[in-house]
Amino acid sequence: MTRRPHLRPYDREVHGHLPPGVVPEPVASPTGWYFARFSKHLRRGQVVPVTYMSHEYALFRTASGQVGMIESQCCHMGAHLARGGYVREESLTCGFHAWEFDVAGRCVKIPGGCRIPSRAAQRSLTVREHSGCVWFWHGPGPAEPFTDLDHARDRRRYLYLPGEVHVCHSDLLTVSEHVTDVAHWPCAHGAPGPMTYVPLRDEGRHFSFVIRPVDMNVTRVQRFRPYARVTMASPTLALVSAQSRPEPDTRPPMLTVIAAVSPVRPDLTIAIWAVVVRKLGPDWLLWPVNRLWAAFLRRVVRRNAASDVDVLRWRRPVAKDLWSAADGDSVRAYRRFYRRNLPPGP
Repeated sequence: MTRRPHLRPYDREVHGHLPPGVVPEPVASPTGWYFARFSKHLRRGQVVPVTYMSHEYALFRTASGQVGMIESQCCHMGAHLARGGYVREESLTCGFHAWEFDVAGRCVKIPGGCRIPSRAAQRSLTVREHSGCVWFWHGPGPAEPFTDLDHARDRRRYLYLPGEVHVCHSDLLTVSEHVTDVAHWPCAHGAPGPMTYVPLRDEGRHFSFVIRPVDMNVTRVQRFRPYARVTMASPTLALVSAQSRPEPDTRPPMLTVIAAVSPVRPDLTIAIWAVVVRKLGPDWLLWPVNRLWAAFLRRVVRRNAASDVDVLRWRRPVAKDLWSAADGDSVRAYRRFYRRNLPPGP
């Protein structure tokens, strides 16, 4: 069975800002994993057009559940594989001449038994599914292991719920740095006083820190403990884990918020969030309680995300930075991390 493209509202918003035939300048983006789509929004036998880093791709899922992300313009005669193609068993089939491509972009069949030319292949990206999301790798060399969320692979103990996708009219850095901006917590998230940033690791591909109140007498923010550990799995993928104490806690967290951004073009960026929730007990005993608990935490995260989204959708970079003492060093530290992970220029 085949399915034509089924676009979500955010797909239509993105494509509305991308006139056909116009190829913007490439986006200089750090090395790392990037969000492509929520897994539940890509069904078996489905193909959707996506644009990231000023390149168009066909993102598809085969009949067996494998996911491929290949260049959208067919190498044969230029047909659009996502808008005119369809999935047939384990291949994406061009709707013009029925050439078939696998998830690695290789042409595996040409009608009539014709010999397959050596150049019959589409550029493909490395993709992984993890925590309810499809991710793609950007950068030189082989893809690195996706290890920072390994605890979430245990479906007996964890639930993951997709959040929302938002289209931001700004560049990648301007949107991605907000998760490290501890100065906005009192205004946007109801913290009763200023928050501070305590670095844990800041070297090479690693950047992590703890957010906690300046006043250690503050014990609650929105009825929760006011401590969070932020681990940057890449410059554009943050894992924000709730903590019960100010010191770093290495135990599997009760709640992890996944906050990721992916550039569409230099002035258009996608921002998403999702949640990973630890179950209160085994499903055979607490199935409805576990779902209600996860839904409650997702609602709390959604309410907090809404206060950020209204700003991020229309935020622009300023011509020259204007810092105050209250801003602290967290954003500047993040910018150094971001820039040292940019791939070398041509």
